[in-house]
Amino acid sequence: MRLRHPGKAMVIALTLACSDYEYSELGFTEWFHQPEVSDHADVLFVVDDSASMSEEQDRLASNFGVFATALADSYADFQIAVTTTDPESMGQLSGPILTSETAGLEEAFTEAVTVGTDGHRDERGFRAAVAALDMNPELVRTESRVHVIFLSDEDDHSVEPVEDFVESMTWYGEADFRAHGIIGDLPYGCASGQSAASAGTRYVEAVELTEGYRDSICVDDYSDILQRIALQVIGWNDTFVLARLPDPETLKVWVDSVVIPEREVDGWTYAPGDNAILFHGRAVPRPGMEVLVEYLPLMGS
Repeated sequence: MRLRHPGKAMVIALTLACSDYEYSELGFTEWFHQPEVSDHADVLFVVDDSASMSEEQDRLASNFGVFATALADSYADFQIAVTTTDPESMGQLSGPILTSETAGLEEAFTEAVTVGTDGHRDERGFRAAVAALDMNPELVRTESRVHVIFLSDEDDHSVEPVEDFVESMTWYGEADFRAHGIIGDLPYGCASGQSAASAGTRYVEAVELTEGYRDSICVDDYSDILQRIALQVIGWNDTFVLARLPDPETLKVWVDSVVIPEREVDGWTYAPGDNAILFHGRAVPRPGMEVLVEYLPLMGS
């Protein structure tokens, strides 16, 4: 810590979260840095193919464009594959492995993810993920981050403990492994006009152990969920936590010296529950970019 102007301002270097901030009588300014990341990502969707999953499969397919666009905008070198939770077809992929070079990527994913509803009611998502990677070694490249996305209205029924599943998957993802879930809410599940689901307790534990993203399978639109998962796949942060509570009316945000508008489409919003700046759409900072946030702190914060 060093004094910049005694009695006027103080500059503090933060080693955590790649953030610096400055406090003065005029306000508070924080700097963040979007880190450089590996541009290789291998993604496995594990889709429940039991009798109650038709609408959810359609919803995943119809919102996949958001996921694909985020990956394309990042210029990531990615692979995507789909398998099911059916224990009688463990390890089999639904369709080919898709890449950034796949012609008609959205159409190919729609065909792959529409796995039908004839699968067994004994859904084993964890076992399916491990089997798919075992039987298809070309799906995971040595330098890649590995992401497994579970879509299920039932909890996982695999026999192994959650910690064992996570440990086994880290052998494949040498750079990084994360589990994500579009699943039933805790503690009792969820229901909506088109969906009903039991609580995905084991999936939630895997997501939390690997710092992935999860959301409710019962929502009517998966676009925001897939956007959030895609950001983790490509390694971009969309949320930057502030050091102090701001007066929201005084917040101003720049990315690489460009003023970013406060709006929910291709802009930023303030999330009071997290005390964070949340970027949306094309406003999410790219790797290497600097984020500057200026505000007046709330009195007494």
